[in-house]
Amino acid sequence: MNKKTYLIEKAEKGLTIQQYLKQIAGFSNAQIRSMKFTENGICLGGQRARVTTRLSEGDVLEVLLETKNSSSAHLLSFEQMPDILYEDADVIAVNKPAGMAVHPSHGHYQDTLANQLAYYFRKNTQQVEIHSIGRLDLETSGIVLFAKHRAAAARLSRQREDGRLQKTYLAICSGIFAEKNGTLNGAIAPLPGSLMKMCVSKDGKTAVTHYQVQKQYMEAALVQLTLETGRTHQIRVHMADAGHPLIGDRLYFADTDQKADVDAENCFTGIKRAALHASRICFYQPFEGKRITVEAPFPEDMKKCLFRDE
Repeated sequence: MNKKTYLIEKAEKGLTIQQYLKQIAGFSNAQIRSMKFTENGICLGGQRARVTTRLSEGDVLEVLLETKNSSSAHLLSFEQMPDILYEDADVIAVNKPAGMAVHPSHGHYQDTLANQLAYYFRKNTQQVEIHSIGRLDLETSGIVLFAKHRAAAARLSRQREDGRLQKTYLAICSGIFAEKNGTLNGAIAPLPGSLMKMCVSKDGKTAVTHYQVQKQYMEAALVQLTLETGRTHQIRVHMADAGHPLIGDRLYFADTDQKADVDAENCFTGIKRAALHASRICFYQPFEGKRITVEAPFPEDMKKCLFRDE
């Protein structure tokens, strides 16, 4: 790794880190992306920082630039092969376990689903350039769809944008639902002062979530959800804002103080992550045009969680 340090001058204050790295330091978009996915790849005043952070005069910005011989370029060996749900010449759908990152991120730089797939293809002597079509949070289990080349990625991305690619989620949400189905459409933005959390905000980006209660339990419900948009933590933020945070969601559960939510959390302490699963995806084969539906089995930890309340 090659470390570079920059002292922010008066004329540069107000720029975001992204703008500074591109306009002043001269880095490419690809180099900036690499920094984002490198441990301590972008630091401001010695602390990890987002590229959207605005700079002040006197700030010290440090970045790590990957070199050709960087050890991060070498893939780990994976004992367990990916759980492949569907594969053809152009796409592959994988069942991601909870706790595995899709792409390199803070604290997960090599042990990722993308690297596991790259190792799988390399072991099978296949030259494949994978592109994820959407992603899942670290805690979320279920289907992740990858294109095997750029042409397939472009066509699948268009399907995602125009609604032909549809993904369905299952979640265990706290509380008793007054309405068995509905739509949540609060705009979503980063929570000020937090590097991780999002919130409903009038200044955020448009977000639309449709929900339908599949089964109501004593203190929680199994809920099916579909999205019209794909914002960070969208389901978790919308359900928490509606007063029904996901069971096991330590990041957003504390945002609500309803007694029913506390009772539900006490009943479902068996799960150690946000109870959210990407259960089904429907899309069109990018070159043949046939409709494909892929389903992922309901995960054991969520299954046990529900059994506790029956």
